[in-house]
Amino acid sequence: MDGIHLPLRSCPVPLSLYFHIPFCRSKCDYCDFYSLPGISEPLMTRVLEEELHRLDLYLSILNPPSIETLYVGGGTPSTVPPHLLEKFLEGIFRLLPNVPNESSIEANPESLSEEFLWVIQSFPINRLSLGIQTFQSSFFQTFHRTSSPQINRKALDLLRKRWNRTFSIDLLYGIPQSTVQEALADLEEVLAYHPPHLSLYQLTPEEGTKYGEQVRRGKLPPLSASREEKIRRVLLRRAEEAGLQPYEISNLSLPGKECRHNLRYWELCPYLGIGPSAVSTLPGKEGRILRITETPDVHRYAVQHGMELEEISPVTFLKEVFLMGLRRVLGIRKDHFHHLFAISIEDVVPDTVQRHRGFFRQGETHFSLTDRGRLWLNRILIDLFDEIDQYPHPIHCAWPSD
Repeated sequence: MDGIHLPLRSCPVPLSLYFHIPFCRSKCDYCDFYSLPGISEPLMTRVLEEELHRLDLYLSILNPPSIETLYVGGGTPSTVPPHLLEKFLEGIFRLLPNVPNESSIEANPESLSEEFLWVIQSFPINRLSLGIQTFQSSFFQTFHRTSSPQINRKALDLLRKRWNRTFSIDLLYGIPQSTVQEALADLEEVLAYHPPHLSLYQLTPEEGTKYGEQVRRGKLPPLSASREEKIRRVLLRRAEEAGLQPYEISNLSLPGKECRHNLRYWELCPYLGIGPSAVSTLPGKEGRILRITETPDVHRYAVQHGMELEEISPVTFLKEVFLMGLRRVLGIRKDHFHHLFAISIEDVVPDTVQRHRGFFRQGETHFSLTDRGRLWLNRILIDLFDEIDQYPHPIHCAWPSD
Protein backbone atom coordinates (compact mmCIF):
# COMPACT_ATOMS: atom_id res chain seq x y z
CA MET A 1 0.00 0.00 0.00
CA ASP A 2 2.96 2.32 0.57
CA GLY A 3 3.33 2.71 -3.18
CA ILE A 4 -0.30 3.51 -3.90
CA HIS A 5 -1.13 7.15 -4.51
CA LEU A 6 -4.39 8.09 -2.81
CA PRO A 7 -5.92 11.37 -4.03
CA LEU A 8 -6.98 12.39 -0.53
CA ARG A 9 -6.75 15.77 1.14
CA SER A 10 -6.52 16.63 4.80
CA CYS A 11 -9.76 16.18 6.72
CA PRO A 12 -10.87 19.54 8.17
CA VAL A 13 -13.41 18.06 10.61
CA PRO A 14 -13.30 15.31 13.26
CA LEU A 15 -12.96 11.80 11.83
CA SER A 16 -14.52 8.49 12.88
CA LEU A 17 -12.60 5.20 12.72
CA TYR A 18 -13.87 1.69 12.08
CA PHE A 19 -11.65 -1.39 12.38
CA HIS A 20 -12.89 -4.62 10.83
CA ILE A 21 -11.68 -7.76 12.60
CA PRO A 22 -12.55 -10.49 10.07
CA PHE A 23 -12.21 -13.48 12.40
CA CYS A 24 -14.93 -15.63 13.95
CA ARG A 25 -15.35 -19.08 15.48
CA SER A 26 -17.86 -20.17 12.86
CA LYS A 27 -19.80 -18.52 10.06
CA CYS A 28 -23.50 -18.08 10.84
CA ASP A 29 -25.77 -18.96 7.93
CA TYR A 30 -27.40 -15.50 7.86
CA CYS A 31 -24.19 -13.42 8.10
CA ASP A 32 -23.24 -11.35 5.05
CA PHE A 33 -20.26 -9.57 6.64
CA TYR A 34 -16.80 -10.61 5.54
CA SER A 35 -15.43 -12.97 8.18
CA LEU A 36 -13.56 -16.27 8.26
CA PRO A 37 -13.40 -19.02 10.89
CA GLY A 38 -10.29 -21.02 11.67
CA ILE A 39 -7.70 -18.34 10.89
CA SER A 40 -4.23 -19.18 12.23
CA GLU A 41 -2.62 -16.94 14.82
CA PRO A 42 0.30 -15.99 12.51
CA LEU A 43 -2.15 -14.77 9.84
CA MET A 44 -4.20 -12.93 12.48
CA THR A 45 -1.01 -11.22 13.59
CA ARG A 46 -0.12 -10.13 10.05
CA VAL A 47 -3.62 -8.75 9.39
CA LEU A 48 -3.70 -6.78 12.65
CA GLU A 49 -0.20 -5.42 12.02
CA GLU A 50 -1.27 -4.32 8.54
CA GLU A 51 -4.32 -2.58 10.01
CA LEU A 52 -2.06 -0.58 12.31
CA HIS A 53 0.26 0.19 9.41
CA ARG A 54 -2.64 1.54 7.35
CA LEU A 55 -3.96 3.57 10.27
CA ASP A 56 -0.58 5.27 10.55
CA LEU A 57 -0.46 5.94 6.81
CA TYR A 58 -4.02 7.31 6.56
CA LEU A 59 -3.65 9.56 9.60
CA SER A 60 -0.46 11.04 8.14
CA ILE A 61 -2.41 11.94 4.97
CA LEU A 62 -5.72 13.03 6.51
CA ASN A 63 -4.28 14.80 9.56
CA PRO A 64 -7.74 15.23 11.16
CA PRO A 65 -8.15 17.74 14.01
CA SER A 66 -9.40 14.90 16.21
CA ILE A 67 -10.88 11.41 16.24
CA GLU A 68 -14.50 11.62 17.37
CA THR A 69 -15.43 7.93 17.59
CA LEU A 70 -13.74 4.54 17.33
CA TYR A 71 -15.49 1.24 16.61
CA VAL A 72 -13.84 -2.19 16.55
CA GLY A 73 -16.23 -4.63 14.88
CA GLY A 74 -16.26 -7.71 12.73
CA GLY A 75 -16.34 -10.57 12.51
CA THR A 76 -15.86 -11.13 16.22
CA PRO A 77 -13.14 -9.09 17.96
CA SER A 78 -13.54 -11.20 21.11
CA THR A 79 -12.14 -14.23 19.23
CA VAL A 80 -8.72 -12.56 18.96
CA PRO A 81 -6.31 -14.06 21.52
CA PRO A 82 -6.00 -11.61 24.44
CA HIS A 83 -2.27 -10.99 23.98
CA LEU A 84 -2.82 -10.08 20.32
CA LEU A 85 -5.83 -7.91 21.12
CA GLU A 86 -3.88 -6.06 23.80
CA LYS A 87 -1.04 -5.34 21.39
CA PHE A 88 -3.52 -4.23 18.69
CA LEU A 89 -5.42 -1.83 20.97
CA GLU A 90 -2.16 -0.44 22.34
CA GLY A 91 -1.09 0.27 18.77
CA ILE A 92 -4.35 2.03 17.93
CA PHE A 93 -4.37 4.36 20.93
CA ARG A 94 -0.66 5.10 20.52
CA LEU A 95 -1.27 6.34 16.96
CA LEU A 96 -4.40 8.40 17.61
CA PRO A 97 -4.03 12.16 18.15
CA ASN A 98 -6.54 12.05 21.02
CA VAL A 99 -8.75 9.70 23.02
CA PRO A 100 -12.08 9.47 21.14
CA ASN A 101 -15.26 10.58 22.89
CA GLU A 102 -16.68 7.12 22.25
CA SER A 103 -14.72 3.89 21.72
CA SER A 104 -16.72 0.72 21.10
CA ILE A 105 -15.87 -2.94 20.61
CA GLU A 106 -18.03 -5.92 19.65
CA ALA A 107 -18.14 -9.31 21.34
CA ASN A 108 -20.11 -12.52 21.01
CA PRO A 109 -21.33 -14.50 24.02
CA GLU A 110 -19.34 -17.65 23.26
CA SER A 111 -16.03 -15.76 23.28
CA LEU A 112 -16.75 -13.23 26.02
CA SER A 113 -14.36 -13.92 28.88
CA GLU A 114 -12.99 -12.26 31.99
CA GLU A 115 -9.62 -11.95 30.26
CA PHE A 116 -11.18 -10.21 27.24
CA LEU A 117 -12.97 -7.76 29.55
CA TRP A 118 -9.78 -7.17 31.52
CA VAL A 119 -7.85 -6.36 28.33
CA ILE A 120 -10.37 -3.90 26.92
CA GLN A 121 -10.88 -2.20 30.29
CA SER A 122 -7.16 -1.45 30.41
CA PHE A 123 -7.78 0.92 27.46
CA PRO A 124 -10.23 3.81 27.05
CA ILE A 125 -12.85 1.50 25.51
CA ASN A 126 -16.07 2.83 27.00
CA ARG A 127 -18.74 0.89 25.11
CA LEU A 128 -19.26 -2.85 24.51
CA SER A 129 -21.75 -4.29 22.01
CA LEU A 130 -22.80 -7.87 22.74
CA GLY A 131 -24.43 -9.99 20.01
CA ILE A 132 -27.03 -11.97 21.96
CA GLN A 133 -29.42 -12.29 18.95
CA THR A 134 -31.95 -14.65 20.60
CA PHE A 135 -32.62 -17.21 23.33
CA GLN A 136 -34.68 -19.45 21.02
CA SER A 137 -32.95 -22.86 21.11
CA SER A 138 -33.86 -23.92 17.56
CA PHE A 139 -32.17 -20.83 16.10
CA PHE A 140 -28.63 -21.90 17.01
CA GLN A 141 -28.84 -25.25 15.24
CA THR A 142 -30.80 -23.96 12.26
CA PHE A 143 -28.35 -21.14 11.55
CA HIS A 144 -25.17 -22.84 12.81
CA ARG A 145 -24.49 -20.16 15.40
CA THR A 146 -21.87 -21.15 17.96
CA SER A 147 -23.77 -20.21 21.08
CA SER A 148 -26.84 -21.29 23.06
CA PRO A 149 -29.40 -19.77 25.42
CA GLN A 150 -27.25 -20.91 28.35
CA ILE A 151 -24.09 -19.34 26.91
CA ASN A 152 -25.99 -16.11 26.27
CA ARG A 153 -27.18 -15.94 29.88
CA LYS A 154 -23.71 -16.71 31.20
CA ALA A 155 -22.27 -13.89 29.07
CA LEU A 156 -24.86 -11.42 30.33
CA ASP A 157 -24.14 -12.43 33.92
CA LEU A 158 -20.42 -11.93 33.33
CA LEU A 159 -21.07 -8.53 31.78
CA ARG A 160 -23.13 -7.47 34.79
CA LYS A 161 -20.38 -8.54 37.21
CA ARG A 162 -17.22 -7.45 35.35
CA TRP A 163 -18.16 -4.52 33.10
CA ASN A 164 -18.88 -1.10 34.61
CA ARG A 165 -19.04 0.94 31.41
CA THR A 166 -21.90 1.37 28.96
CA PHE A 167 -23.05 -1.48 26.72
CA SER A 168 -25.46 -2.41 23.96
CA ILE A 169 -27.30 -5.64 23.18
CA ASP A 170 -28.15 -6.90 19.67
CA LEU A 171 -31.39 -8.85 19.19
CA LEU A 172 -32.80 -10.43 16.04
CA TYR A 173 -36.48 -10.71 15.22
CA GLY A 174 -38.26 -12.28 12.27
CA ILE A 175 -36.74 -15.72 12.88
CA PRO A 176 -38.52 -18.32 10.70
CA GLN A 177 -41.42 -20.05 12.46
CA SER A 178 -41.04 -17.83 15.53
CA THR A 179 -44.00 -16.26 17.31
CA VAL A 180 -44.68 -12.88 18.84
CA GLN A 181 -44.49 -14.50 22.27
CA GLU A 182 -41.02 -15.96 21.60
CA ALA A 183 -39.68 -12.64 20.34
CA LEU A 184 -41.13 -10.85 23.36
CA ALA A 185 -39.58 -13.45 25.69
CA ASP A 186 -36.17 -12.70 24.12
CA LEU A 187 -36.63 -9.03 24.82
CA GLU A 188 -37.79 -9.60 28.40
CA GLU A 189 -34.64 -11.61 29.17
CA VAL A 190 -32.45 -8.82 27.86
CA LEU A 191 -34.39 -6.06 29.64
CA ALA A 192 -33.72 -7.81 32.94
CA TYR A 193 -30.09 -6.69 32.53
CA HIS A 194 -31.10 -3.03 31.99
CA PRO A 195 -29.18 -2.34 28.76
CA PRO A 196 -28.58 1.37 28.08
CA HIS A 197 -28.77 0.63 24.34
CA LEU A 198 -30.63 -1.95 22.26
CA SER A 199 -30.37 -2.80 18.56
CA LEU A 200 -33.35 -4.68 17.09
CA TYR A 201 -32.41 -6.15 13.73
CA GLN A 202 -34.77 -7.91 11.36
CA LEU A 203 -33.38 -11.25 10.20
CA THR A 204 -33.22 -10.98 6.42
CA PRO A 205 -32.19 -13.59 3.82
CA GLU A 206 -29.29 -11.70 2.25
CA GLU A 207 -28.02 -12.72 -1.16
CA GLY A 208 -24.87 -14.81 -0.96
CA THR A 209 -25.64 -16.28 2.46
CA LYS A 210 -26.68 -19.86 3.21
CA TYR A 211 -29.93 -18.58 4.68
CA GLY A 212 -30.62 -16.58 1.52
CA GLU A 213 -30.06 -19.70 -0.56
CA GLN A 214 -32.40 -21.74 1.65
CA VAL A 215 -35.12 -19.14 1.23
CA ARG A 216 -34.57 -19.00 -2.53
CA ARG A 217 -34.98 -22.78 -2.74
CA GLY A 218 -38.06 -22.77 -0.53
CA LYS A 219 -36.40 -24.84 2.20
CA LEU A 220 -36.73 -22.27 4.98
CA PRO A 221 -39.60 -19.84 4.36
CA PRO A 222 -39.22 -16.48 6.14
CA LEU A 223 -41.97 -14.96 8.21
CA SER A 224 -44.62 -13.00 6.38
CA ALA A 225 -44.17 -9.25 6.25
CA SER A 226 -47.32 -8.75 8.32
CA ARG A 227 -46.08 -11.03 11.11
CA GLU A 228 -42.64 -9.41 11.10
CA GLU A 229 -44.25 -6.00 11.39
CA LYS A 230 -46.50 -7.16 14.24
CA ILE A 231 -43.46 -8.51 16.10
CA ARG A 232 -41.58 -5.27 15.51
CA ARG A 233 -44.45 -3.15 16.89
CA VAL A 234 -44.77 -5.32 20.00
CA LEU A 235 -41.02 -5.20 20.68
CA LEU A 236 -40.79 -1.45 20.20
CA ARG A 237 -43.74 -0.83 22.50
CA ARG A 238 -42.27 -3.02 25.25
CA ALA A 239 -38.80 -1.49 24.90
CA GLU A 240 -40.27 2.00 25.17
CA GLU A 241 -42.14 0.95 28.30
CA ALA A 242 -38.73 0.04 29.74
CA GLY A 243 -37.44 3.55 29.03
CA LEU A 244 -35.58 2.87 25.78
CA GLN A 245 -36.41 5.48 23.15
CA PRO A 246 -36.09 4.80 19.40
CA TYR A 247 -33.66 7.17 17.71
CA GLU A 248 -33.19 5.23 14.45
CA ILE A 249 -35.08 2.48 12.60
CA SER A 250 -33.23 -0.35 14.38
CA ASN A 251 -31.84 1.34 17.49
CA LEU A 252 -33.15 2.44 20.87
CA SER A 253 -31.40 3.83 23.92
CA LEU A 254 -31.75 5.56 27.23
CA PRO A 255 -31.44 9.35 26.91
CA GLY A 256 -27.83 10.26 26.15
CA LYS A 257 -26.79 6.65 25.44
CA GLU A 258 -27.17 6.70 21.66
CA CYS A 259 -24.30 5.18 19.67
CA ARG A 260 -22.33 8.25 18.57
CA HIS A 261 -20.38 6.26 16.01
CA ASN A 262 -23.50 5.13 14.17
CA LEU A 263 -25.00 8.61 14.40
CA ARG A 264 -21.98 9.88 12.52
CA TYR A 265 -22.59 7.30 9.77
CA TRP A 266 -26.21 8.42 9.45
CA GLU A 267 -25.12 12.06 9.40
CA LEU A 268 -22.56 11.21 6.66
CA CYS A 269 -19.56 12.49 8.56
CA PRO A 270 -16.14 11.43 7.23
CA TYR A 271 -15.08 7.99 8.40
CA LEU A 272 -12.05 5.80 7.87
CA GLY A 273 -12.60 2.05 7.60
CA ILE A 274 -9.58 -0.18 8.18
CA GLY A 275 -9.38 -3.93 7.65
CA PRO A 276 -10.38 -6.47 4.98
CA SER A 277 -13.66 -5.37 3.29
CA ALA A 278 -13.80 -2.12 5.31
CA VAL A 279 -15.26 0.96 3.63
CA SER A 280 -14.21 4.61 4.01
CA THR A 281 -15.85 7.85 2.90
CA LEU A 282 -13.21 10.57 2.86
CA PRO A 283 -12.53 14.03 1.42
CA GLY A 284 -10.60 13.90 -1.83
CA LYS A 285 -8.60 16.51 -3.64
CA GLU A 286 -10.41 19.28 -5.53
CA GLY A 287 -13.56 18.86 -3.43
CA ARG A 288 -14.18 15.26 -4.43
CA ILE A 289 -15.89 12.70 -2.19
CA LEU A 290 -13.99 9.41 -2.24
CA ARG A 291 -15.13 5.97 -1.17
CA ILE A 292 -12.44 3.37 -0.56
CA THR A 293 -13.27 -0.32 -0.19
CA GLU A 294 -10.50 -2.57 1.07
CA THR A 295 -10.06 -6.03 -0.42
CA PRO A 296 -12.35 -8.70 1.12
CA ASP A 297 -9.45 -11.15 1.31
CA VAL A 298 -7.30 -11.53 4.44
CA HIS A 299 -4.39 -13.02 2.50
CA ARG A 300 -4.21 -10.16 -0.01
CA TYR A 301 -4.78 -7.60 2.74
CA ALA A 302 -1.94 -8.98 4.86
CA VAL A 303 0.53 -8.34 2.03
CA GLN A 304 -0.74 -4.80 1.26
CA HIS A 305 -2.70 -5.64 -1.88
CA GLY A 306 -6.11 -4.64 -3.08
CA MET A 307 -8.56 -1.79 -2.73
CA GLU A 308 -11.24 -0.11 -4.84
CA LEU A 309 -11.45 3.64 -5.18
CA GLU A 310 -14.72 5.30 -6.21
CA GLU A 311 -15.61 8.94 -6.61
CA ILE A 312 -19.08 9.68 -5.23
CA SER A 313 -20.97 12.18 -7.38
CA PRO A 314 -22.97 15.00 -5.75
CA VAL A 315 -26.19 13.37 -6.98
CA THR A 316 -25.28 10.04 -5.39
CA PHE A 317 -24.27 11.77 -2.18
CA LEU A 318 -27.57 13.66 -2.12
CA LYS A 319 -29.41 10.34 -2.34
CA GLU A 320 -27.28 8.96 0.48
CA VAL A 321 -28.23 11.91 2.68
CA PHE A 322 -31.88 10.88 2.33
CA LEU A 323 -31.09 7.16 2.61
CA MET A 324 -29.20 7.58 5.87
CA GLY A 325 -30.84 10.65 7.37
CA LEU A 326 -34.43 9.43 7.12
CA ARG A 327 -33.53 6.34 9.15
CA ARG A 328 -33.15 8.62 12.16
CA VAL A 329 -36.14 9.64 14.23
CA LEU A 330 -34.85 13.24 14.20
CA GLY A 331 -34.30 13.04 10.45
CA ILE A 332 -32.17 15.46 8.41
CA ARG A 333 -30.93 18.79 9.75
CA LYS A 334 -32.22 21.45 7.37
CA ASP A 335 -29.31 23.82 7.90
CA HIS A 336 -26.82 21.00 7.32
CA PHE A 337 -28.59 20.00 4.10
CA HIS A 338 -28.52 23.59 2.84
CA HIS A 339 -24.86 23.96 3.75
CA LEU A 340 -24.03 20.81 1.77
CA PHE A 341 -26.05 21.49 -1.38
CA ALA A 342 -27.00 25.21 -1.25
CA ILE A 343 -30.63 24.22 -1.84
CA SER A 344 -33.50 23.23 0.42
CA ILE A 345 -35.12 19.80 0.60
CA GLU A 346 -38.38 21.29 -0.67
CA ASP A 347 -36.54 22.74 -3.68
CA VAL A 348 -35.12 19.42 -4.85
CA VAL A 349 -37.98 16.98 -4.11
CA PRO A 350 -41.21 19.03 -3.87
CA ASP A 351 -43.43 16.44 -5.57
CA THR A 352 -42.39 13.59 -3.27
CA VAL A 353 -42.83 15.79 -0.20
CA GLN A 354 -46.35 16.63 -1.38
CA ARG A 355 -47.24 13.06 -2.43
CA HIS A 356 -46.22 11.60 0.92
CA ARG A 357 -47.06 14.65 3.05
CA GLY A 358 -48.81 12.48 5.65
CA PHE A 359 -45.57 10.57 6.23
CA PHE A 360 -43.26 13.58 6.62
CA ARG A 361 -42.65 15.88 9.57
CA GLN A 362 -41.41 19.36 8.74
CA GLY A 363 -40.14 21.14 11.82
CA GLU A 364 -38.17 24.35 11.94
CA THR A 365 -34.83 22.55 12.20
CA HIS A 366 -35.35 19.00 10.88
CA PHE A 367 -37.05 17.11 8.06
CA SER A 368 -38.08 13.62 9.13
CA LEU A 369 -40.51 10.76 8.68
CA THR A 370 -43.33 9.94 11.05
CA ASP A 371 -43.29 6.58 12.83
CA ARG A 372 -45.56 5.20 10.13
CA GLY A 373 -43.51 6.88 7.43
CA ARG A 374 -40.40 4.98 8.49
CA LEU A 375 -42.30 1.74 7.86
CA TRP A 376 -42.62 2.89 4.24
CA LEU A 377 -39.05 4.18 3.96
CA ASN A 378 -38.07 2.00 0.99
CA ARG A 379 -41.10 3.06 -1.05
CA ILE A 380 -40.56 6.72 -0.21
CA LEU A 381 -36.86 6.51 -1.10
CA ILE A 382 -37.71 5.17 -4.56
CA ASP A 383 -39.87 8.25 -5.19
CA LEU A 384 -37.23 10.58 -3.75
CA PHE A 385 -34.49 9.10 -5.94
CA ASP A 386 -36.67 9.25 -9.07
CA GLU A 387 -37.36 12.93 -8.47
CA ILE A 388 -33.69 13.67 -7.76
CA ASP A 389 -32.80 12.07 -11.11
CA GLN A 390 -35.20 14.49 -12.82
CA TYR A 391 -33.91 17.60 -11.05
CA PRO A 392 -33.20 20.06 -13.89
CA HIS A 393 -30.22 21.91 -12.37
CA PRO A 394 -26.66 20.80 -11.60
CA ILE A 395 -26.17 19.64 -8.02
CA HIS A 396 -23.05 20.71 -6.19
CA CYS A 397 -21.84 19.47 -2.82
CA ALA A 398 -19.56 21.12 -0.25
CA TRP A 399 -18.49 18.21 1.95
CA PRO A 400 -17.47 17.64 4.68
CA SER A 401 -19.53 20.14 6.61
CA ASP A 402 -19.77 20.96 10.31
